[in-house]
Amino acid sequence: MIRTLQHILILASGALLLSACSTTRTVPEGDRLYTGATIKWDDKKPKDYSELESGMEDRIRPNPNRKFLGMPIKLWLYNLGNEPKGKGLNHLLRNKWGEAPVLLSQFKGQHTEDILTSYIEDNGYFQSEVDHEINNKGSKKASVKFTVTPHHRYTIRRVRFDTDTGLLGKHIMQTTGGTILKPDDNYSLDKIKEERERIHDYLKENGFYYFTPDYLLVKVDSTLKGKVDLYLAIKKTTPPVALRQFYMKSVTLYTNYDLAEDSIQRGNEGIQYQNFKIIDPDSLYKPIVFDRSVFLQNDSLYRLSSHNITLQRLVNLGTFKFVRANFRPARDSSLLYANFFLTPYPKRSLQFEVSGTSKSNSFVGSQVKISARNRNFQHRANLLEVNLGGGFETQVGGKTTQLSTNAYSLNAEVALTLPRFFTPVIKFNPRTPYVPRTRFSVGYELLSRPNLYNLNAFNMQYGYIWKQTRYLDHALYPVAITYVLPSKESDEFQQQKEQDPALAQSVSKQFILGSNYTITFNNQSVEKYHSFYASFNADIAGNLAGLLAKKQPDGTKRVFNNDFSQYLRFNIEGRHYFKLSEKWRWVNRLYAGYGYAYGKTPLGIPPTLPFVKQFFSGGSNSIRAFRARTLGPGSYHESVNDSTNLLLANAAGDIKLEGNSELRFKPASLLEIAAFIDAGNIWLGQSEDPRKAFSFSRFSKELAVGAGLGLRIDASILLVRFDLAFPLRKPWLPEGERWVMKQINFGDGAWRKENLILNIAIGYPF
Repeated sequence: MIRTLQHILILASGALLLSACSTTRTVPEGDRLYTGATIKWDDKKPKDYSELESGMEDRIRPNPNRKFLGMPIKLWLYNLGNEPKGKGLNHLLRNKWGEAPVLLSQFKGQHTEDILTSYIEDNGYFQSEVDHEINNKGSKKASVKFTVTPHHRYTIRRVRFDTDTGLLGKHIMQTTGGTILKPDDNYSLDKIKEERERIHDYLKENGFYYFTPDYLLVKVDSTLKGKVDLYLAIKKTTPPVALRQFYMKSVTLYTNYDLAEDSIQRGNEGIQYQNFKIIDPDSLYKPIVFDRSVFLQNDSLYRLSSHNITLQRLVNLGTFKFVRANFRPARDSSLLYANFFLTPYPKRSLQFEVSGTSKSNSFVGSQVKISARNRNFQHRANLLEVNLGGGFETQVGGKTTQLSTNAYSLNAEVALTLPRFFTPVIKFNPRTPYVPRTRFSVGYELLSRPNLYNLNAFNMQYGYIWKQTRYLDHALYPVAITYVLPSKESDEFQQQKEQDPALAQSVSKQFILGSNYTITFNNQSVEKYHSFYASFNADIAGNLAGLLAKKQPDGTKRVFNNDFSQYLRFNIEGRHYFKLSEKWRWVNRLYAGYGYAYGKTPLGIPPTLPFVKQFFSGGSNSIRAFRARTLGPGSYHESVNDSTNLLLANAAGDIKLEGNSELRFKPASLLEIAAFIDAGNIWLGQSEDPRKAFSFSRFSKELAVGAGLGLRIDASILLVRFDLAFPLRKPWLPEGERWVMKQINFGDGAWRKENLILNIAIGYPF
């Protein structure tokens, strides 16, 4: 075995050596392979040197040949081929798979020096110097070293607004209190551009439709000792129309615009609705559709915010494929005509989906879904959805401990989404670019485990969905009703329910009359060094019904002759995305959930959360070193001989704590590698078995810990994830023996079978 490994290492080293030699095979005589550039600071490094270096590196051209895991594979492939004479292998190697060598002759030294000098001067280093030196390596390679001498960085001494006493000048002077150009701040051209944009936005908000940032001039006096004076003025060449304040003359919507019929549609009179006109000769939309979308009004001052909100509202209605705005001034006046040209999507669509799934508990399956959509139901831009689906799953490989390893499901849903807040009393229309929505849905789902049971679930929801800002979302469902009815329970399952009261209550007839609210903050961006995701959910059921329902002789309460669930359930989640570099990300996540069930049950046992509301741990999006629903509660663990485990994975609880940390490295656009560690568990709020119950004094000792490596294939529209994990700590073992790191043995087949878990999933775990 050792000899075989030695041979493999020798062969691999030889292959790498040959490959390294081949990188310069196609470099022309007298030229060299350009391998990149480095930056050296000749003086004391500025405080923000890393940001400056990043900016300079982005401006250096050419870029060297791309590498994967430190190896120029595309260049190797190019060098393997010869000049193609057709569409054969050489064509693929040279023109499709490979990448031609980047040559030193492509590097323009003085031009690049000028670009870098200009960049650091734009950041306040006015007397900076940039020099370059070419470093030859061997006979065929070369790199470039830039030496930067920044000298003193200039700061702002004074900012003065030199404007006239006209209408535009007065409005500019009103903005001075919000200037971002502050005395003693570092001089920055980007800040000056940002200041011009700030003033421009203010003027556009106050009717100056034709004003642009280019009409603002900022003069810089750098003759002072290490400081600058800034003078902001309006260019003398600014056209008169840009100095004028405009009001809206009329607003017109063309609801079925076609460029081929432009002249015909423009000649249509349309109808006047409230304070704008609608051109809809085919009567596709009722005027109320646009009632809460048009914020530009006749005879009102033009405002940029009203313009943008109107555009975004029309786009976010979801029924228009294209939305274009056109503004033109009335002759010799300060009035504007606004036309919005709307091109609808096809009204109806039908979608068919087939998907395959692979779960961490060794179950595989398939699902089929058919969705029919009407984007303009009742001519009100309402979205009507009819969804039908079905699927199956079966257990393959691993330990097949369950008596029934097959399951199938059927589901149907009808949902209607209105692009407005539907309220019976008041009209509520927040002034935001985002369309608020009201959603009604009814659905049915059948989950069948042959030889065990069927679960029939009926649900109905009514709620509101809206965005408060770009990053903040709300979802409020004041009515959320679920009715679960088990059927076709086998004798064996009945016997198991008699032995396990918690199982009997969780898989039983359930009637949930509740409400829930979710608020989500999400500012994730690949450009930001720090971005966050946070979510809070409150789910409350049975409170109102508990007040109105009458007590039965056994002390329970019923609605429509049905027992109903009473509980409070809360969960909160936070994530931090840290961009370490262009290729490295560090992501951390914390999750906490708490549920409390109350009321009296027919069985006389303590109430538990409904099965569909319980927390569970383990699986591809949780603690990946443990299979789904097999971890907890607490330090309790069912052995393979327990009858419950023979039936189904049933580990669930009222309390959940979980933390994850994952380091992601992306060596190529389609590939990502990750290393992760997960920790957490679930507990019951109260239990006769102390191993299952939550306790502040010992919960930290009952946390399960797992770690592993992941491989992700990112195809832009789909990310396929493979996470291989193993446990580091098993909370069900006796205290003092729970850390199992010393037992890790990847060469032992029995250890691998018991501990290695491969999670295959779609998308990131968090």
